[in-house]
Amino acid sequence: MMLKLKKSTYLIFIFLALILVFSYVSINKTKLKSISPDVLRFISFGDNPHVPEAEVENYLRMVLDSINKHDPSLVIHVGDTVGGREPCTNSMIDLQKKVLNSINAPVIYTPGDNEWRDCYQEKKGEVYDNLDRLNYIRKTYFSKNQTLGRNPIDIENQGTDGFPENSRLMIDNVAFITAHVIGSNNNFDPSDERNTNEFNKRDIANINWVRDSFKKYEKASAYVVAIHADMYTEGSTFSPVYEKFGLSLYNLSNDFKKPVLILYGDSHEYKNFQPMKEDYPLIYAIENYGNPDIKALLIEVDTSKKNPFIVVKVIKGESTKTWLLRNLRRVERKLLSIIS
Repeated sequence: MMLKLKKSTYLIFIFLALILVFSYVSINKTKLKSISPDVLRFISFGDNPHVPEAEVENYLRMVLDSINKHDPSLVIHVGDTVGGREPCTNSMIDLQKKVLNSINAPVIYTPGDNEWRDCYQEKKGEVYDNLDRLNYIRKTYFSKNQTLGRNPIDIENQGTDGFPENSRLMIDNVAFITAHVIGSNNNFDPSDERNTNEFNKRDIANINWVRDSFKKYEKASAYVVAIHADMYTEGSTFSPVYEKFGLSLYNLSNDFKKPVLILYGDSHEYKNFQPMKEDYPLIYAIENYGNPDIKALLIEVDTSKKNPFIVVKVIKGESTKTWLLRNLRRVERKLLSIIS
């Protein structure tokens, strides 16, 4: 009986390996289109690999090299620099900043839940106070009115209100805005008054920041709003904790009559869709890849087109060999856990 179980298990393993190979090939076929002088391109990525601190730079090397080769106008990181089970040490947070600063282009970053909100969880090995981690990130990443990256540029942020992570800038008549909206229920926690108070203040600040930014950039041709959280439950419906912010953003698209891209991560599954096309025809949404698929998106903004936000290339984050080996090990670990 044990022999049969092992044989069937390895047949499943081989089958899943083939699926991984074909899926890798299919998702990396995107061909680069020609670009006109009036079109803006930027790169987006996030939800970094869940690996120990000593392995971070190795796993990110290829995607960072690829990003630098594309010479984008801007790079956006949509949060979760730290893995779900990796501790939120100062050295890990500092290392992730070093990684973002190795990118040649200006980089804007909006925090995720893994690097501060979830840091009190025992699964991370070392337990930290989550609001202390948020303060540390604010102090180290957002102490200047500039982007990250090797070639930083000046930006505006919400630092005077206590939210320096919320930033904005205009490039070639496209407004880029970040709002600190995270996964893990956005730190709303009925069992913890301290966390819920933090959520309420930040939610109000996010809404005000986005509204002020649309007004400031009212002559923009398009808006890109980068957050971390996957706000959606089923299809295009908001989870309750994200509803105030989400609907505020949706209504701004109708009020200003300009196309708006909601760029996010969190769920680690690439999506490109229009959430509520009939009521909010100018809202578009793109979810980035994430762990274990280390990829970036080259996105084009061309307001002459009906859908002005086009993913023109999926940028691979590692070689076929390393991707395959890493995912085969992941499948093997999962199968072994099922057997045991």
